[in-house]
Amino acid sequence: MESGYRRSCAWRLAAWLALCAAAVAPPAAADWDADDLEVSAGESFLLFVNPADELFGFSGNAAMWIRDTPVLGDYFAQLFWNGIEDAVYVGVGLTIRLMPHWNIAPFAGVGGAYNYSLSEPAGEEEDGGTPEGELPDRGDSYWGGHVEAGVRFRTANRWSMFEVMTRYTWSSLEGDRDTWIVGIGAGTGRAAERYW
Repeated sequence: MESGYRRSCAWRLAAWLALCAAAVAPPAAADWDADDLEVSAGESFLLFVNPADELFGFSGNAAMWIRDTPVLGDYFAQLFWNGIEDAVYVGVGLTIRLMPHWNIAPFAGVGGAYNYSLSEPAGEEEDGGTPEGELPDRGDSYWGGHVEAGVRFRTANRWSMFEVMTRYTWSSLEGDRDTWIVGIGAGTGRAAERYW
Protein backbone atom coordinates (compact mmCIF):
# COMPACT_ATOMS: atom_id res chain seq x y z
CA MET A 1 0.00 0.00 0.00
CA GLU A 2 2.77 2.43 0.94
CA SER A 3 4.73 1.76 -2.27
CA GLY A 4 1.55 2.41 -4.32
CA TYR A 5 1.07 5.74 -2.55
CA ARG A 6 4.71 6.70 -3.26
CA ARG A 7 4.29 5.76 -6.90
CA SER A 8 1.11 7.86 -7.12
CA CYS A 9 2.91 10.85 -5.57
CA ALA A 10 5.82 10.41 -7.95
CA TRP A 11 3.47 10.40 -10.96
CA ARG A 12 1.67 13.51 -9.68
CA LEU A 13 4.98 15.30 -9.18
CA ALA A 14 6.14 14.28 -12.67
CA ALA A 15 2.85 15.48 -14.19
CA TRP A 16 3.09 18.81 -12.33
CA LEU A 17 6.70 19.31 -13.54
CA ALA A 18 5.63 18.49 -17.11
CA LEU A 19 2.81 21.07 -16.93
CA CYS A 20 5.21 23.70 -15.58
CA ALA A 21 7.68 22.95 -18.39
CA ALA A 22 4.88 23.17 -20.98
CA ALA A 23 3.75 26.51 -19.55
CA VAL A 24 7.27 27.94 -19.81
CA ALA A 25 8.34 26.32 -23.11
CA PRO A 26 6.14 28.10 -25.71
CA PRO A 27 7.50 31.63 -25.13
CA ALA A 28 11.07 30.31 -25.04
CA ALA A 29 10.49 28.29 -28.22
CA ALA A 30 8.91 31.27 -29.98
CA ASP A 31 11.97 33.41 -29.21
CA TRP A 32 14.48 30.76 -30.30
CA ASP A 33 16.44 31.65 -33.41
CA ALA A 34 19.12 29.42 -34.95
CA ASP A 35 21.09 32.55 -35.93
CA ASP A 36 21.58 33.27 -32.23
CA LEU A 37 23.34 29.93 -31.76
CA GLU A 38 24.89 29.05 -35.12
CA VAL A 39 27.32 30.84 -37.40
CA SER A 40 28.31 29.66 -40.86
CA ALA A 41 31.89 28.41 -41.08
CA GLY A 42 31.78 28.34 -44.88
CA GLU A 43 32.19 25.61 -47.49
CA SER A 44 35.13 23.36 -48.26
CA PHE A 45 36.12 20.22 -50.12
CA LEU A 46 38.23 17.23 -49.09
CA LEU A 47 40.25 14.80 -51.22
CA PHE A 48 40.94 11.50 -49.43
CA VAL A 49 42.75 8.23 -50.05
CA ASN A 50 43.69 4.89 -48.51
CA PRO A 51 46.14 3.13 -50.86
CA ALA A 52 46.14 -0.11 -48.84
CA ASP A 53 42.40 -0.69 -49.38
CA GLU A 54 42.19 1.09 -52.74
CA LEU A 55 39.80 3.64 -51.29
CA PHE A 56 39.74 7.15 -52.74
CA GLY A 57 37.26 9.95 -53.27
CA PHE A 58 36.20 13.46 -52.42
CA SER A 59 33.60 15.28 -50.37
CA GLY A 60 31.93 18.67 -50.38
CA ASN A 61 31.44 20.14 -46.91
CA ALA A 62 29.39 22.90 -45.29
CA ALA A 63 30.15 23.76 -41.67
CA MET A 64 28.50 25.66 -38.83
CA TRP A 65 30.07 26.97 -35.62
CA ILE A 66 28.07 26.92 -32.42
CA ARG A 67 28.51 30.57 -31.50
CA ASP A 68 31.16 31.37 -28.87
CA THR A 69 32.35 27.77 -28.61
CA PRO A 70 35.06 25.62 -30.22
CA VAL A 71 32.35 23.23 -31.52
CA LEU A 72 31.99 22.86 -35.30
CA GLY A 73 29.33 20.84 -37.11
CA ASP A 74 30.68 19.68 -40.48
CA TYR A 75 28.02 18.36 -42.91
CA PHE A 76 29.33 16.49 -45.94
CA ALA A 77 28.32 14.72 -49.13
CA GLN A 78 30.90 12.32 -50.56
CA LEU A 79 31.59 10.18 -53.61
CA PHE A 80 34.22 7.43 -53.37
CA TRP A 81 35.49 4.08 -54.57
CA ASN A 82 35.90 1.41 -51.88
CA GLY A 83 38.27 -1.39 -52.95
CA ILE A 84 37.23 -3.64 -50.05
CA GLU A 85 33.64 -3.61 -51.35
CA ASP A 86 34.63 -3.31 -55.03
CA ALA A 87 31.97 -0.60 -55.34
CA VAL A 88 31.33 3.11 -55.86
CA TYR A 89 29.46 4.92 -53.08
CA VAL A 90 27.72 8.23 -52.56
CA GLY A 91 27.20 9.23 -48.95
CA VAL A 92 25.97 11.95 -46.61
CA GLY A 93 27.07 12.52 -43.05
CA LEU A 94 27.94 14.79 -40.17
CA THR A 95 31.03 15.24 -38.02
CA ILE A 96 31.06 17.16 -34.74
CA ARG A 97 34.52 18.64 -34.16
CA LEU A 98 36.24 20.27 -31.23
CA MET A 99 38.52 22.86 -32.82
CA PRO A 100 39.90 26.07 -31.30
CA HIS A 101 39.64 29.36 -33.21
CA TRP A 102 43.35 29.63 -33.95
CA ASN A 103 45.25 30.20 -37.18
CA ILE A 104 46.85 26.76 -36.72
CA ALA A 105 44.12 24.69 -35.05
CA PRO A 106 44.32 21.00 -34.15
CA PHE A 107 40.95 19.24 -34.14
CA ALA A 108 39.29 15.98 -33.16
CA GLY A 109 35.84 14.84 -34.18
CA VAL A 110 33.27 12.09 -34.14
CA GLY A 111 30.41 11.44 -36.53
CA GLY A 112 28.66 9.13 -38.92
CA ALA A 113 27.44 8.73 -42.50
CA TYR A 114 25.17 6.65 -44.69
CA ASN A 115 26.91 5.35 -47.81
CA TYR A 116 24.68 4.26 -50.69
CA SER A 117 26.14 1.79 -53.16
CA LEU A 118 25.99 2.81 -56.83
CA SER A 119 27.45 -0.55 -57.89
CA GLU A 120 25.78 -3.90 -58.36
CA PRO A 121 26.17 -5.95 -55.14
CA ALA A 122 28.17 -9.16 -55.48
CA GLY A 123 25.97 -12.10 -56.45
CA GLU A 124 25.39 -15.25 -54.43
CA GLU A 125 25.99 -18.82 -55.51
CA GLU A 126 23.08 -20.94 -56.70
CA ASP A 127 22.78 -22.63 -53.29
CA GLY A 128 22.18 -19.18 -51.74
CA GLY A 129 25.56 -18.94 -50.00
CA THR A 130 28.36 -16.44 -50.35
CA PRO A 131 30.95 -17.39 -52.99
CA GLU A 132 34.19 -18.88 -51.62
CA GLY A 133 36.56 -16.18 -50.42
CA GLU A 134 34.00 -13.39 -50.88
CA LEU A 135 32.83 -11.07 -48.11
CA PRO A 136 29.16 -11.39 -47.14
CA ASP A 137 26.91 -8.65 -48.62
CA ARG A 138 29.87 -7.23 -50.56
CA GLY A 139 29.08 -3.95 -52.28
CA ASP A 140 25.93 -3.28 -50.23
CA SER A 141 25.02 0.13 -48.83
CA TYR A 142 26.06 0.68 -45.22
CA TRP A 143 26.14 2.98 -42.20
CA GLY A 144 29.50 4.09 -40.87
CA GLY A 145 30.59 5.72 -37.63
CA HIS A 146 33.92 7.53 -37.57
CA VAL A 147 36.50 9.37 -35.52
CA GLU A 148 38.92 11.86 -37.03
CA ALA A 149 41.81 14.14 -36.13
CA GLY A 150 43.88 16.70 -37.98
CA VAL A 151 45.10 20.28 -38.23
CA ARG A 152 43.50 23.27 -39.96
CA PHE A 153 45.58 26.21 -41.21
CA ARG A 154 43.95 29.59 -41.76
CA THR A 155 45.33 32.04 -44.33
CA ALA A 156 44.48 35.54 -45.51
CA ASN A 157 43.98 34.73 -49.21
CA ARG A 158 40.86 33.65 -51.14
CA TRP A 159 41.23 30.05 -49.97
CA SER A 160 41.03 30.97 -46.31
CA MET A 161 41.69 27.52 -44.88
CA PHE A 162 43.62 24.32 -45.59
CA GLU A 163 43.58 21.15 -43.54
CA VAL A 164 45.16 17.74 -43.28
CA MET A 165 43.30 14.98 -41.50
CA THR A 166 42.90 11.26 -40.91
CA ARG A 167 39.67 9.36 -40.26
CA TYR A 168 38.87 5.85 -39.08
CA THR A 169 35.44 4.45 -40.04
CA TRP A 170 33.54 1.47 -38.61
CA SER A 171 31.26 -0.22 -41.16
CA SER A 172 27.83 -1.70 -40.38
CA LEU A 173 28.54 -4.55 -42.85
CA GLU A 174 29.48 -7.95 -41.47
CA GLY A 175 33.10 -8.98 -41.01
CA ASP A 176 36.23 -6.88 -40.78
CA ARG A 177 35.28 -4.02 -43.15
CA ASP A 178 36.57 -1.00 -41.18
CA THR A 179 38.66 1.53 -43.12
CA TRP A 180 40.90 4.53 -42.58
CA ILE A 181 41.66 7.47 -44.85
CA VAL A 182 44.01 10.44 -44.99
CA GLY A 183 42.86 13.63 -46.64
CA ILE A 184 43.69 17.19 -47.58
CA GLY A 185 41.07 19.89 -47.78
CA ALA A 186 40.64 23.55 -48.67
CA GLY A 187 37.82 26.01 -48.36
CA THR A 188 36.56 29.55 -48.09
CA GLY A 189 35.47 29.35 -44.45
CA ARG A 190 34.79 32.55 -42.56
CA ALA A 191 37.28 33.92 -40.05
CA ALA A 192 36.11 32.77 -36.65
CA GLU A 193 37.42 35.84 -34.76
CA ARG A 194 34.48 37.89 -35.98
CA TYR A 195 32.18 35.67 -33.88
CA TRP A 196 34.49 34.58 -31.06
